[in-house]
Amino acid sequence: MNEEINPYPAPCPSGTCPRVPWTSRDVWVSAGILFFLLFLVAGSAFLLPALDAGLLLIGGELLFLLPVWWLGLRKHNASWNDLGLRNFAASSLGLGCGLMILSWGFNLVYSLMLAIYGLQVQPDIKLLFADISSPGWIFIAGVVIAPVVEEIIFRGFIFAGLRGRYGWKKAALISSALFALIHIQPLAVIPIFILGLIFAYLYQRSGSIWPAIIMHMSTNALALGAAYIVSEYFQV
Repeated sequence: MNEEINPYPAPCPSGTCPRVPWTSRDVWVSAGILFFLLFLVAGSAFLLPALDAGLLLIGGELLFLLPVWWLGLRKHNASWNDLGLRNFAASSLGLGCGLMILSWGFNLVYSLMLAIYGLQVQPDIKLLFADISSPGWIFIAGVVIAPVVEEIIFRGFIFAGLRGRYGWKKAALISSALFALIHIQPLAVIPIFILGLIFAYLYQRSGSIWPAIIMHMSTNALALGAAYIVSEYFQV
């Protein structure tokens, strides 16, 4: 039985949440392809250690757009506008900032709890800057490319594709879980999952993925900026 495209349920603001032409089946197939591509990129990093980390990240992120293009844009003749790249109200940024502050507070408490047991949320990202001559590609990959690509994939395509069948709350949970798992950082699953929920909620409220992209960029910029400062000026 073919899957029908259903209207999005409340509380999506009237007129802001578009109907998308791809189905949940397309989403699940794309998720499988994404994890295959992830292992391909990870294998490349292992087999070709001389590759610049920043360029590898950029190439990997762009490669992840392949299933979105194939199963969304090409198969259903969809547009980038269908993926949530549309105008939004400025108030969405205020909501996003408030939610991100709460998220950073949770991350602080979570990090302190892990530190009691000698653990940290994610690998020491300042090591990214240890063996490279210029941090430019790392910042381009992490602050610009990754937020745009990941929000297109996980909110614009996956969340929107699941929302019509499962409702926006279940779609937010599923897309956030996939978002957390694809980062392959076990101790960071909970914080990344929470970020995914925030980004999905921002899309649900605004009808645009741009607020989530901007919040995603700010998070990555703060993390990478702090890591670079530590690696550059506070080496022991």
